[in-house]
Amino acid sequence: MLLRMTDTKMEEGHVAPYDPDFDGPVRKRNCTDPICFLLFLAALACYIALGVTAWLLGDPQSILHARNSTGMYCGAGDNRLKPSVFYVDLLKCDKSTNALAAALGGVQCPTTQVCVEKCPSQYWMLPAAAYAPAAQPKDHFQQEYCDPRLDLETTNLTVQKILDGDLCPSFYTPTKAVSGRCFTNSVLLDKTPNFTVTNQQSFNETALGIMNATSDIMTVINNRGVWVRIYEDFAMSLHWILLCLAVAMVVSAVFLLLLRYLASVLIFTVILGVMGVGAYGIYQCHSVYKQYLTSETSLGNLNFNSSFGVYLQLKETWLALMIILIVMEVIIILVLISLGKSIYFAVDLLEESNKVVSYVTSTAFYPLITFMLLLVCLSYWGMTSLFLATSGVPLYRVVALNTAGNCSSITGLQSCSPNTFDSSKFCSMANCMFYKYDGLFKTTMVYLQLINLLLFLWTVNFFLTLGQCTLAGTFSSYYWAFNKPADIPPSPLSQAFIRNLQFHVGTLAFAAGILPLFQPPRIFLEFLFRKSIGSSNPISKCIKNCTYCFLNSFLQIMSSNANVMVSVYGYSFWVSARQAHRLVKRNILRVEALDSVADVLLFFGKLLVVGTVGVLAFLVTFGIIAIPGDTIFQASKLNYACVPIIVVFVGAYLIAQAFFSVYTTSVDTLFICYMDDLERNDGTVLRPYYTTRNLMRVLHKTDSITF
Repeated sequence: MLLRMTDTKMEEGHVAPYDPDFDGPVRKRNCTDPICFLLFLAALACYIALGVTAWLLGDPQSILHARNSTGMYCGAGDNRLKPSVFYVDLLKCDKSTNALAAALGGVQCPTTQVCVEKCPSQYWMLPAAAYAPAAQPKDHFQQEYCDPRLDLETTNLTVQKILDGDLCPSFYTPTKAVSGRCFTNSVLLDKTPNFTVTNQQSFNETALGIMNATSDIMTVINNRGVWVRIYEDFAMSLHWILLCLAVAMVVSAVFLLLLRYLASVLIFTVILGVMGVGAYGIYQCHSVYKQYLTSETSLGNLNFNSSFGVYLQLKETWLALMIILIVMEVIIILVLISLGKSIYFAVDLLEESNKVVSYVTSTAFYPLITFMLLLVCLSYWGMTSLFLATSGVPLYRVVALNTAGNCSSITGLQSCSPNTFDSSKFCSMANCMFYKYDGLFKTTMVYLQLINLLLFLWTVNFFLTLGQCTLAGTFSSYYWAFNKPADIPPSPLSQAFIRNLQFHVGTLAFAAGILPLFQPPRIFLEFLFRKSIGSSNPISKCIKNCTYCFLNSFLQIMSSNANVMVSVYGYSFWVSARQAHRLVKRNILRVEALDSVADVLLFFGKLLVVGTVGVLAFLVTFGIIAIPGDTIFQASKLNYACVPIIVVFVGAYLIAQAFFSVYTTSVDTLFICYMDDLERNDGTVLRPYYTTRNLMRVLHKTDSITF
């Protein structure tokens, strides 16, 4: 974005001297910003070490799958076809009646838990005939709901001993899978008042015990850390996130393809489409808001719930959406009004960029490389986060599965190892049961996750900056070719890519770390400064003076134009940023702010890509678009349904940024090279301009030009 500084000295620095041998990117250059290069290598080494440590100690399956009483995962490994945990005696999980369950804090239930393919869907109770001395267990129990170590066909145990050992259930009720566990369906339970269980006084007591036990277990599940539940959602929806990112890549590629051949039509269609969609969204939100205006349900009556349907019935939801859309629509209209006729010139500039891309077609495919690098970064960050969140060791506790034996010494607090456990030290009914997964980085987890996020952002920005500098070097090779395309050097893209990796890794790392931090406030302050120019009221003067003070500091040189100077001239970051800033200020009256207008138009294209993919993720996540046969991702099982949507929005923006950088970098490079060309040459026969006639026309420099 260019900045007009009125009442300031326009000529800063030295005008680039005429050099008859200069014909594009400097070939003889030195390594720049070596200290940043070493710091970046050290950061990458720490990032790899963090990932390796997390992968060695973490286990994401503990988030995706529940464990049975032996610590084995249900739905993975040998139990991959048995995704749900079935409790042999759910009544023992009631902390109000079972002291051992209370001692375990509800984290674990003192009953045998087995992995089953499907949860029971009907009532069943062990018949009275099963207690006869000659009764055969295989005739009364079902193997799928019994401890897998017990073989009903060959066992010598009687029915009573099996019950005493908590190896098979004496009853079960209709259940459904919730968070990988078979929980009783309370609706069906209330409809069967004649169902009673041995040692229970009435059906109501049985039902109360079952519901209390279910509530105790669900409380523990819901009380897991917020980050653990977020990672659970992320892991569950990872394959759909990757699919949406692939869609973002395709939409970006299609948009750029259309932009190449139908630039003016596409730009104006996108502008009208964005405004039309916004207006239609406002109308729909207002209609639904009026529909729920008299509803007694309000946001204050709800807890944080992942069920999207509940929030769609709140008038506050639709009011908030309507306000957001109105604000966005007003901003878009104001921006378009402020741009005015500059839009037409910016479209011409984009069409000129199309010619550049057509001459160097390899630049159109380079975003695919950036996409793959970003995908690797996103996958590495996501997997490292998951492994960090689940890093730890399994803990086991001594549990008495039945109180019939002499097990008074078991308190549920003794630790044990399943490989060396000896029940004779406690009682015949003692068992070493999996308790929970103990985290290794409890005190440092937040800091490790923050480090992981920061290194991820730095790495992503590095690859984006590498792409910008590579494209800038390529486009500058085109610009400084006097006879286009005959004088364009062979393989300009690969040459620029190798040059940047050979000489400027430190500079790229430095730019990737500092530009994202300072560019947003710089752009905002420049906007305030321009709006305050020409105003005479005290507030405007105060804003003008304050913003000028900030911009007159190092903040004013924080521009992506520095990347162009690095790629063309081989300077370090600070030198490149300063030279680019001075070059722009010396030529500000010539080029005005057309590059800013082009950036705005390309931003609408990014908005289209992100909006399209985001809406798709929204519809899939909340089940508006059903995915047939999908047994892995189910929106109803998500803790926070917004998690995959946010990840898709961020990922789609990064991908759109990578693809649209072809045109944004082309525009920036043409501007920098054009201004440098005007200073080096004068348009005479001895010192002709390298620019094309059409680019000269677009940039308002057609007067007194000799070609």
